[in-house]
Amino acid sequence: MPPAIDRRTCLSGLAALALKIGSARAQTGPIPSGDPRTGEAGRSDTLLVMEKGDRALSFYELASGRRTGRVELPGEYPHEFVVDRAGARAYAALYGAKSSTTPGPGGHAVFVVDLAARSLARTIDCGPFRRLHGIRLDAKDRLFVLSEDRDVLLGFDAPERAERPDRAVATGGLKGHLFSLSRDGETAYVANILSNTVSRVRPFAPAESPRLAATGLWPEGNALSPDEATLYVANRRSATLTALAAEAMTVARSVPTRGDVVRVDCGPEGDLILANYAEKSLSLLDPALKEMAVVPLGAAPVALARHPSSPLAFAALEDDRIAVVDLDARRVQGTLATGREPDVMVVLPG
Repeated sequence: MPPAIDRRTCLSGLAALALKIGSARAQTGPIPSGDPRTGEAGRSDTLLVMEKGDRALSFYELASGRRTGRVELPGEYPHEFVVDRAGARAYAALYGAKSSTTPGPGGHAVFVVDLAARSLARTIDCGPFRRLHGIRLDAKDRLFVLSEDRDVLLGFDAPERAERPDRAVATGGLKGHLFSLSRDGETAYVANILSNTVSRVRPFAPAESPRLAATGLWPEGNALSPDEATLYVANRRSATLTALAAEAMTVARSVPTRGDVVRVDCGPEGDLILANYAEKSLSLLDPALKEMAVVPLGAAPVALARHPSSPLAFAALEDDRIAVVDLDARRVQGTLATGREPDVMVVLPG
């Protein structure tokens, strides 16, 4: 059972969050009808949350923290998911295991969720490829899914109607868990936990061999810089963050971290957020990789997301809450209670 949540603290934080979102929007255009600042019921941004312990994708209204919908998914531990550009569909990978260290065959399905109907539209069977984890869409809404047990990156040209993968390319590493993708979909960068490597893969050039780089022990969280020239990789057991020249696949720089960084997020200005699992905090870094602030969370973070138009970030916590972080004030603005084991999040603008 999750710890008790102080509802007054939660709601006051979310009210401040609504004002923060509204303030950011005011800088870029007129206030939409039903904006949280008007006090009217109506439109509000929605936080889409994978609650892997409950096998569900849930919808939370950010202005109130209220859960407004839930789509139950079959199978054990659906995990990573992405949303297409139109906000019409979500694609969720069935990992089938609690964590990367949990043994077992894992799942072999990708779920297609209709976000307007808030229902499971259909399932893509990806067998024999299993333990599907990392998942990305390119700028054309082509889907890419990483099979951790086969070390293969699967590609779907039209995932909204695909029945099977259109392609599969080897990653060249062992236990590929997460990957970053160029906007054009031509290049993927896979963090391989067991081989302690990062591989550069060309999904549409199958004759080109993966190019490997060693960044540190147990590479996992990773993110591309806005210009896609640099790949940032967190090495959990080395307690380092590596800046990798993406095309050359050479180490440009490596800096120490607070240890056991599980996720990395790079913002549009090149600033970084690191999720410090062991320390139960977030580190905020400038583009020069200098730590500018540490935000205590009270519980271990497992996933990160940014608001697309406000200086806010969201950290999914192991105690079944989501921390809402004000990046300007460098503190937790409020919390949102969720179902079991919240993980990946996506903001759907209202």
